[in-house]
Amino acid sequence: MKIDREKFLNDLLAVKAGLSPREFIEQSSCFVFQDRHVMTFNDEVACRKEVDLDVTGAVQATTLLEILEKMDDKHLEVMENDEGELEFKGKRKAFGVTKDAEVFLPIDKVEVPKKWKKLEKEFTEAVGLTLKCVSEDESKFLLTCVNIHPDYIEACDNLQIMRCRVSSPIEEAILVRGTSIAPITSLGMDKISFTKSWVHFKNHDGLILSCRSYAEDYPTLDKLIEVDGNSLILPKGVKDASARAAVFAEDRSGDPYMNVSLRKGKIRLAGQGLTGWYREVKEVTYEGPEIDFVIRPQLLQHISENYAEATISDRKLKAEGANWVYVTVLGIVGAASDSE
Repeated sequence: MKIDREKFLNDLLAVKAGLSPREFIEQSSCFVFQDRHVMTFNDEVACRKEVDLDVTGAVQATTLLEILEKMDDKHLEVMENDEGELEFKGKRKAFGVTKDAEVFLPIDKVEVPKKWKKLEKEFTEAVGLTLKCVSEDESKFLLTCVNIHPDYIEACDNLQIMRCRVSSPIEEAILVRGTSIAPITSLGMDKISFTKSWVHFKNHDGLILSCRSYAEDYPTLDKLIEVDGNSLILPKGVKDASARAAVFAEDRSGDPYMNVSLRKGKIRLAGQGLTGWYREVKEVTYEGPEIDFVIRPQLLQHISENYAEATISDRKLKAEGANWVYVTVLGIVGAASDSE
């Protein structure tokens, strides 16, 4: 059979989210072909998509992707050879990949969606925003999740919160791991379906991506996003100043933190490490009391680039838009000397 190499490669890349680098589930590091579909499953994410290849079996995903990306033929002939391999032939070149003839991938554990509902673009955009506040600490399960509520989507990593007000076709709140739902932000998903333990997404190309969902109670964040403080407008230059201070802040052991002193009309950023220090003063629009705090340089860069106008208290910084609210906790330090 003949396939379009680029289309086939794109089909494989579309289901890559369901792969696992460690095969703790049989064939979870493989592309599994069956009934003209390619499937992947790693216990948290399952993907399936129709392909122009009528074979049955499993091949190692990393190897197949790498060789297909290095080929330059527009079309490839594909066959199962006498050794049981999946053989691809181009012009004056060919390769074969080892194939397991039997399918052991337990993707049948994933409930099959029956009814699909329209998914608005605002939903996937909201997921993308909340992912910035998902924790990577696997020992704190709730913090690694995105909370999908009928009225909003939110996430919190114990230092920052993002809540996006967006309607979703869901009746009761569910949790989905941030790493599981992240791929939907770039796959053009326009349909959604819910089953007992999974939330399913589908795009116009027929790709179905299913994420395991959880019914655990998510902590209420309403009081945490309340901030009573003063207005602060950060200039664009704060992003670059933070990057310069980060050179030294990241030079020391432990988490890289930058010292910030906020005074009427001025902000001073300081980074200090084993090899030196950096300080810079910028003008800001601020009329509140003197505040000194510590913050990760990358976080301040993110805030100044995306949320120029904010509300700041001695413990929190809050930015708010028409349909979202972002809050971060400020680390408190002793009073710093005034800026020049």
